[in-house]
Amino acid sequence: MLYKEIGRNILIIDKYFKLYLKTALKQYDLNTAEGMVLLTLYEQTGNTSVQILKNSHPENFYATQNQLIDELHYDKGVMTRIIQNLVQKGFVQRTDHPLDSRSNLLNVTDKALDFKPVLISILKKWNDLFLTGFDEASLDMLNKSLITMAENAAVATKEEDIL
Repeated sequence: MLYKEIGRNILIIDKYFKLYLKTALKQYDLNTAEGMVLLTLYEQTGNTSVQILKNSHPENFYATQNQLIDELHYDKGVMTRIIQNLVQKGFVQRTDHPLDSRSNLLNVTDKALDFKPVLISILKKWNDLFLTGFDEASLDMLNKSLITMAENAAVATKEEDIL
C-alpha cells in the first residue's frame, strides 16, 4: 500500500532539508531553527496591528513570539531560546508592543536584512535540487496535496481526536 510510504518519505525529506539548511547556515553562525525564524520574520504578514506598524515602517518586519510559535509550531521554550540567540547574534531586536504591554514586537535588524538574500539563495538552491524533474502541473498538485495534509495533521493532533 503506497500510503504507508507517505509518512516515511515526509520524515526523510524533513531530515534531509534540515541537514541541508544546517550545513548551509553553519558558516553564518546560524542553526536551522534560527534560519526558519528569520525566514518567517521576513514573510510575516502579522495581525492587523502588526500590519499597520509594518506599513508605517516598511523597512522593518515585525512579529510577536506567539505569531512565530503559531507559524512554525515550535513550543514556547524553544522559541524563547531561538529569539534570545537571534538577539545575541544581532539579527533580531525586541521592542515594546504599543498595543499589548504583555508582549514584545520582534523585528529584524539591518544585519538580518543584509542576510535575507543569502537565506533566500540557500532556500532557492534547495528547491531547485529538491524539485528537479517535476513539471508545473505536478508541482501544483503536490502543493495542494501537502496543504491538505498539513491541515489534516493539525486537526488529527487535537487531543480529543487522539484519545
